[in-house]
Amino acid sequence: MATPYSSRLRYLDADDIDNSAIDFDGLDVRGADDQKLGDLDGFIVDSSSGRVNYAVVDSGGWFTSRRFLLPIGHARIEADRRAMIVDVTKDALKRYPEFDADRFRAFTDDEMRAFEQRMSVVCCPEDSESVQGAVQYDTLRHYSQPDWWKRDYARSDRAHDVARVADRDIRVRRTSEARSDRSSAAERAREHHDREHVMARDRDADDVSPYSDGRAQPGDVLGLETGGERSHLGEDAEDENKRRRDAERAVEKVDRD
Repeated sequence: MATPYSSRLRYLDADDIDNSAIDFDGLDVRGADDQKLGDLDGFIVDSSSGRVNYAVVDSGGWFTSRRFLLPIGHARIEADRRAMIVDVTKDALKRYPEFDADRFRAFTDDEMRAFEQRMSVVCCPEDSESVQGAVQYDTLRHYSQPDWWKRDYARSDRAHDVARVADRDIRVRRTSEARSDRSSAAERAREHHDREHVMARDRDADDVSPYSDGRAQPGDVLGLETGGERSHLGEDAEDENKRRRDAERAVEKVDRD
């Protein structure tokens, strides 16, 4: 049984490309109408030939499977704008086949051909009849190699199994979920703190003498339920308020006993 072409494909993270003139990682990907389509995530490369077949674009969530593949012949780099410009619109991309990294790396040649056919119908329908085999990347216009691509980029020590794209999605999702959990916990802690603060403030408000300076006055009766504890001259507001709180706690203890 012949080895499927998909077994030769590898994922190259944009951050792993060494190019002093262009920083590929996170480049804006913009459509024919200059609408932002997402950020450049990496590339799908042929490990045997060093060719690049697709740009991997992180759509930020608007595309069905978050990431989609863009045939490299449709992309050009504008380094001064830090952007990859593609001649495909966002509306057209919505009809692209979904990119499932785990399934993609295990495609048979027939499945790869069907995937390419669906993509070709969307981005260059005039060439779609030419997609008759799974290995036509050196003849199809939408896989033509761009002048900014260097085959050395696809070195074996840089390229990884395509499943790494799926692994990154899992890590991103888990990180997002963990941040959400931490945020929820922090919000609950803040709400608890706020409730405790309000309750403490309300208790303190009940404990303070009604006079403007906060002090009980001679003859005031504090804690009628204790039998009437009178204030003492010479004590400040804090002393007298403490006396009242102590008396109330004593009553509570008696009730418990």
